[in-house]
Order: sequence, then C-alpha cells, then structure tokens
Amino acid sequence: MLMKSNLLFGVILLSSALTGCPKSSNAGAGRSQAIPVEVASVIQRDIPIKRETIGTVEPLSSVQLKSKVQGEIVKVHFSDGAQVNAGEVLFSIDPRSYEAALQRAQAKVAVAQANFDNAKEQADRYTTLSNRGVASKEQFTQIRTAAITAASELAAQQADLAEAQLFKDWTSVVAPISGRAGAALIKLGNIVQSNNEVLVVINQTKPTYVLFALPEADLDEVRERLAAGPLRVAAKNPDNGEVLGEGELVFINNAVDRESGMFTLKASFPNETESLWPGKFVDVTLSLAEQKNALTIPSEAILDSQKGSQVFVVEKGGVELRKVVIERTVAGDSVIRSGLMKGETVVISGQLRLTSGAKVDIQTPVATGSDS
Repeated sequence: MLMKSNLLFGVILLSSALTGCPKSSNAGAGRSQAIPVEVASVIQRDIPIKRETIGTVEPLSSVQLKSKVQGEIVKVHFSDGAQVNAGEVLFSIDPRSYEAALQRAQAKVAVAQANFDNAKEQADRYTTLSNRGVASKEQFTQIRTAAITAASELAAQQADLAEAQLFKDWTSVVAPISGRAGAALIKLGNIVQSNNEVLVVINQTKPTYVLFALPEADLDEVRERLAAGPLRVAAKNPDNGEVLGEGELVFINNAVDRESGMFTLKASFPNETESLWPGKFVDVTLSLAEQKNALTIPSEAILDSQKGSQVFVVEKGGVELRKVVIERTVAGDSVIRSGLMKGETVVISGQLRLTSGAKVDIQTPVATGSDS
C-alpha cells in the first residue's frame, strides 16, 4: 500500500514538471522578442558631386638640353637638382676657336665693306658722267655691275659674321625654361658634339600638371560642367590623405581610349611648394558641383537583393522593409533618390536577424551628420 502511494506521488510530481516547462519557455520567448539593433536618422544636407580617381604628376614642360656646337665643357654653372631660370647659363664650352672664327668673319666684313664703298663711289661718279654724256654706256654698265657685286659680297660676309657670332654665343648653353634641373649628364672636361648628347633635363614644376582618367560614362557631365565654369581639382597623398595642392581642370582629351573605355583629363596646379613632384602618383578629386538638400543614410543600412536596394525602417518599435533607390555613394553615405523621407530612422546594424514587422530594441542611436 505504501509503495502504491509513493508511485502515485511520483507520477503527480512528474506531471506537474512537464506541464510547467512550456510556461517557462513562453515567458523567456516573450522577453527575447525585441531584437537589438543600431539605427541612424535620414538627414538632409548638401552633398558635393565629385569624381575620385588616381592621377600622375607630370611637368608643365620638359626639356632635354643639348649643345648646338662642338667643344670641351670648361664649366658647369649649376648644382645637380637646382632650380634654374630661363636664360641662365648652365654650361660653358671652350669658346676660343669660335672667337677666332668670329674675328676672321669681322675682318672679311671690313674688306667687303671697303670694296663696296669704293664700288659705290665709282658707280655714283659714272652715273653723273653718263647723264652728262661724258662716259660711255659700256663703261657705266661695268662700273654699276661691279658695285652690285660688291654689295652682294658685303651681304654674304655680313651673314657669315652673324653665323660666327651665333656659334660663339652658343658656347654658353642657357636654360630655355625655368624649372628644376636634374643631374648634369656631361661633366667638366668632356667633349660634346653638336645636337648629340643630352647635357641635362629640366622639368618645369611651377606650375605643374596632374594627368588622370575617368570612365566614358562621365564624359558628357564633365564637359557640361566645365562649359558652365571652372572645375576645381584636389590632389592628395595616397598614403595619408594629405592635400598636396588644389588646381583647375584645363584639358579634356579629344578621344576616348577604346581599349580601356576611359578618357584623359589634365589639371593645372600652382605647385609653389613643389609638393607635386613629376612622376608621383596622387589621389585626385574632381569637384563637379554641389547637390543641395540631398537625403543621406549610412551605406551599411543598405541591403542588396534581387528586388534591388532595401532598408529596414523603424516604425513604432517595429521595422518595415522598404525598397529605396540609391543615387550614389559619397564617403560612406548613400544618397537616396526615393523611398525615404527626412527624419525617418533606418537600421544600420542587426538587419540579418530582422523580418518585416519585427520588434526592435534600439541599442545605440547613430547620427550621420548635422541636419541642414
């Protein structure tokens, strides 16, 4: 009898335990219905319309300086890498043979000048005599021909003198442009040939160019914006984002590269500090315009699916999955063309656990910027 009583008491306890478990589980489920999420507000602000790419610094002009005469380098007037000015003497070539040639040309001009003066005097005198009928026509013709020949000889000798002076001047090799000189490639004591060896390379770096390319799809917009006014271009250090200079777009190439589908642009920078060095790679930002009162949200709120871009919008403690149209992405924010309104709240973290209508527990409200 006692064993039956104990058995009955055990069954009652087990039955109570089994019927109590669902109640405990339902209570825990009720407490976990709200899914923790982070959110951000849809804000309205002015957004720059710009294009970002990689560019290369190239000098405004580059000159490979050569000698126009042959001779020995007797002096180098600059230090390797120095800033040089247009007209500044950079190399001196031994001028002695050219000075001698110049003196010979000057002497020949003096002789030709004396011959011409004498012939002209004779021609003038015979012109007077011929007019009076004293001199014969044949004599007059001979004297006049001699004067013309003397004038031609004088002109030829003067041309030779000018050439000799030019060769003499060319023994001083001057900088044709202002810029940054490289290393002297021909040193003191070497013999140079005319128009042969490169003596030094000069790059004009102030101002300078930055060359970059954009996709063909941007061509029409860039041309339209440029026609409306100057377009600003910024160049940054790709390693740390430091702004190296600000310039202006000055050139759009007249053809699109069919292999790459890109077109080339060129911007001019004052580069007074020479922070933009020829051959350096830089991050380029081309500013086209500014979009006023654009709606923006953090890009992490966007969910991509076969139906397009979607976001979870918080409404009265729950969420609604809504389709949106994205215009573009700028610095981690997405510009919304349609689907959202200013002041609405979107989920930026925890979306994978959500379904439309789910309850949420907002953990850390996050702002995307200052509301305008």
